Amino acid sequence: MYDLALDRIVVVLYQPQDVVNVAAIIRVMSNFGLAHLRLVEPAAFDPYRIEGIAHHTRALIDATRRFPTLADALHDCSLVLGTTGRPRHGERLLLTPREAAPYVLGAARAEKERSVALLFGPEQDGLPNEALDLCHGMITIPTHPYNRSLNLAQAALVVAYDLWIAATTGAEPVARTEPPPPADLASGAEREALFTSIQGLLTTLYPSTTPDRLQSAMARLRTLLMRAQPRREEADALTNLLRHATRAIQKGR
Repeated sequence: MYDLALDRIVVVLYQPQDVVNVAAIIRVMSNFGLAHLRLVEPAAFDPYRIEGIAHHTRALIDATRRFPTLADALHDCSLVLGTTGRPRHGERLLLTPREAAPYVLGAARAEKERSVALLFGPEQDGLPNEALDLCHGMITIPTHPYNRSLNLAQAALVVAYDLWIAATTGAEPVARTEPPPPADLASGAEREALFTSIQGLLTTLYPSTTPDRLQSAMARLRTLLMRAQPRREEADALTNLLRHATRAIQKGR
């Protein structure tokens, strides 16, 4: 039975470099019931070539949306999971595709208007740390340690397949069960407003700090707050509090 939650899941490709990979992912999405593709520029996108590679996908090609930045592409997304094959610093939620599938579906079922995002990186190096900073957690496909990395389209195939199996059979994760994500998570735009207010407060408190130290502090705080998965009202409350604190400090000076 088809799960309507799949309609609230978006696939986001961050600066894909090869139109053949984009075509292969569109074909995979068509195979496994995913209808919403977002591309972050610069992106290799040629509808004519893609349709020649991925047959019977015209509707999905026409519906593909393009965004100037990753933050723009995630502006209406609640839960965001990024894919990576490399170890990363910072404690984050880490799932296999089979574990991630029911977790993602649970978040999508809780949404009525917003989207849940699966984020894939460019072919050469995968997602950079600044992109993973926008994610609540990561999906890693277990592979042989001699050659951990999969082709972009291969990775998308594995993730989409497990998602489809979970959506159509109700399969549970085989290794462990994560608690479901909270309902009404903050959207990408609401999270970015929160992080902007944090950076504003840090800049006000430490006006002589270096850009590198500020960036390092923000990365740690992003990891902490993304792991906490703030709800919309929590993110708004923190944003307003931090803005008031910043204005009070500035006024006191």
